[in-house]
Amino acid sequence: MDIQLATRDDGRSAPAPATLSAVEGERLAQVFKALAHPVRVKILAALSSCAEACCGAIVRTLPLAQSTVSQHLAVLRASGLVEMRGEGRCCHYRLAGDARALVETATRQIFAAPACGEPAPNTDQAPAGACRKDME
Repeated sequence: MDIQLATRDDGRSAPAPATLSAVEGERLAQVFKALAHPVRVKILAALSSCAEACCGAIVRTLPLAQSTVSQHLAVLRASGLVEMRGEGRCCHYRLAGDARALVETATRQIFAAPACGEPAPNTDQAPAGACRKDME
């Protein structure tokens, strides 16, 4: 099932609507859910500054119980932003290699089509931010 974006109601032709499959929509929701909690954002920021960290080290940086941190890590793992490696009784976490690309792609897919009522991009115009002198 595809999600179709609304078309313009002003009589003008609208650009082809962007579609997201149900699977893509679910995937995007997982990424944004992972980013929707300040603790998970803090965990991602901490992991981005090191190669990997064991769960205990992550817990020590937060004012939360180990079980709560583990729940947040599970959400981050489900989203694909964090990877886990088990070593004995300790779990080591690291930022997924494609975490940045995953977030950028998710954001780009959400905002791929012009919003209702916005004109489609015109390639004949100068780029936004070009000064008048450059156009002469």
